[in-house]
Amino acid sequence: MTAGPGEPRAARARDRDRVLVALRSRDRAAATARRAARAQEPAVGVVHHLPGRVRLRLAGATAGDAARLAAYLREQPGVSDAVARLESASVLVRFDAALTSADAVVALARRSGRALWPEVTAPPEGGLAPAEVSVLNTMVLAATLAEALPAPLLAAAVAATALPSARRALRAVAERRLSVDVLDVAAIVSSIATGRYANASLMTWLLGVGDLVLDRTADRARAAISRLMQLDVSDAWRLEGGGTRRVPPHRLAVGDRIVVYPGARVAADGIIVEGEASVDEKALTGESLPRTRSVGDRVLAATVVVDGQIVVQVDRVGTSTTAARIVSILQGAGSKPMTLQRSVEAVADRLVAPTFALAIAAGALTGQVDRTTSVLTTDFGTGVRVTVPLAALSAMMLAAREGVLVKGAQYLERLARADTVVFDKTGTLTRGEPEVLDVTPLGTWPIEAAIAFAAAAEAHHRHPVAVSIRRHAERLGAVVPARVRQERYSIGKGVRAVVDGCVVIVGRRQLLREHGIDTAATAPVRARHRVLGASSLFVAVDGRLQAAIGYADRPRAESAAVVRALRAGGRREVILMSGDMRRTADAIGASLGLDRVMAELLPEDKAASIRALQRAGRIVAMVGDGINDAPALALADVGISLHGGADVALETADVVLLDGGLAALPRAFAIAERAMRSVRLGLLSVLGPNAVAIVLGALGLLPPALATAINNGSTIVGALAGAAPLLLAPGSRAAPLSAASARRARTGAPRRR
Repeated sequence: MTAGPGEPRAARARDRDRVLVALRSRDRAAATARRAARAQEPAVGVVHHLPGRVRLRLAGATAGDAARLAAYLREQPGVSDAVARLESASVLVRFDAALTSADAVVALARRSGRALWPEVTAPPEGGLAPAEVSVLNTMVLAATLAEALPAPLLAAAVAATALPSARRALRAVAERRLSVDVLDVAAIVSSIATGRYANASLMTWLLGVGDLVLDRTADRARAAISRLMQLDVSDAWRLEGGGTRRVPPHRLAVGDRIVVYPGARVAADGIIVEGEASVDEKALTGESLPRTRSVGDRVLAATVVVDGQIVVQVDRVGTSTTAARIVSILQGAGSKPMTLQRSVEAVADRLVAPTFALAIAAGALTGQVDRTTSVLTTDFGTGVRVTVPLAALSAMMLAAREGVLVKGAQYLERLARADTVVFDKTGTLTRGEPEVLDVTPLGTWPIEAAIAFAAAAEAHHRHPVAVSIRRHAERLGAVVPARVRQERYSIGKGVRAVVDGCVVIVGRRQLLREHGIDTAATAPVRARHRVLGASSLFVAVDGRLQAAIGYADRPRAESAAVVRALRAGGRREVILMSGDMRRTADAIGASLGLDRVMAELLPEDKAASIRALQRAGRIVAMVGDGINDAPALALADVGISLHGGADVALETADVVLLDGGLAALPRAFAIAERAMRSVRLGLLSVLGPNAVAIVLGALGLLPPALATAINNGSTIVGALAGAAPLLLAPGSRAAPLSAASARRARTGAPRRR
């Protein structure tokens, strides 16, 4: 598994070197990918600008880039509208000159890049939106059914409605690939060529309806993201020259101090430097009740000050804020497809050529063009490309509402498949700070007096054990002496000080023995502390033992229930990997019911152990929150971190528990499993009907119009089924603000006093 303490150092060094080489390779690959992505980004230029408007042109853009950039810019502060023209790969941006400028808009567009641009259903080239296309197609279909125009005009009108599909098909051919659009165009052309205008018109009408439904569904999903995050902060109040000045959030800079009034949203991430407030953090953490935040606490953009008033020193602005990162991840959900989706898409693409062959053979052998048209009309690819991303986006949004940020669709898939969950101990399963569990009298002094003198001796120290002793003395109501002098601290041993004229030693047995104090009487207490998984400190006053203190890093309140839920009768193995001593780790493992405990591991040992589990065929989810967990998080199939942990762990992790605890972890696994069931159901709803339609069409039992209805209808049904959990989910769970508070939240105006 991993090199143990007794094995040769060379073996441990080799393991460490392998892990470091793997991490460096991963970093180099990521850097190369980033450089390649930057090189492939479209260049943003300025065509012209006037007061309040600027037209941008994209060089090297792919289809849909202009629409995506326009959608991104429409969400930015100060921008009133952004309209894409696909035929010229340009974007016309209208903005409020009082809030931003043409230079700022151009700079924002150039800094953003595809990673931040939301996925959109681009309008067909020519500038018509899906709704307009559907209206036009409906008019042509009505004219065709009524035979209101001469045949040549009907043919031209129907051909015009097929232009969006024709453009997509031509792009596919230019890229030397056969796509579903090529099948659609071939079916439409064959219908027009044989004078079946009604069939061809019905096909283009259904294709237009499908685009419209998908566009509306995508709009609803994007709107749900905006509602979830509530990123509509219109103003911030920045402290300037002894007063406040109202500024748009995008003009804030790191180091600025802003005042957040009751009912207003926090405009940027930062640290409270003045005041206290009750803050509604539901948008980011899923926590339904507001939390009290005071000086020194961090507050995040998009959270709401329900009551109180605070001054915040800004340390993250714009796209660097936690909220903006979450929105960016959710909006880019479709850019990281599931393995299942890629596999099915690859199969669907490979089936295009056989479908062509079957269509031609069916028509040639029977002389019935309808058979050819029916087969050509049917495909698998469109439904797959729509159903899976929408189901994944819905699951990611629902997870975010439950306080779980999933950074990509593929991680949902891995969560659902994970059969091994590995936990770090300190700060993950435990609180990350020691707590006094037991105080045993060893002399004539009462416990309260011994703890009071111990707290006095530790009064000037900030290390966690000293803090826990002082906190315990406060809980007991002990009166801590104030006169402390001649204090001397020994690293790793303890402290000696003179308290109220008494020589007080608080420390380990070694320190007591160094001062000539007999520690034989401590053996039974130490044995009892070992059973509890606690470490022991001793208090001696004027050379006599008075008390033994047992302390330990206690498990989180939710840890045991989370472990039970994850094990779920043995379906997953739950393992603890810790750098702590064996007895401490074993005690935690026994108290929480873990399957296996691995102790005394260095960071590289944890990473090597993850690799060993993967080589054994396990799908590993790693949960950690510290810098030392980053290598293991990076190497695991899915890395999970707690919000509030080390930045490197949060960046490395694939899933982040936003409320900082473990309670949401079982929900994350459950949401992932439901998502995969939804994906499989959606794929079945697409693949099943289309497979039947192809067979029936080749046998002449399915007319082209019905084949078109089945093909497009299954795509629409799959899309709606995938998005249904998100679209039907209840909205915000927060208690509504009063009308005045809601108005202040929108404007950021101070409350009248």
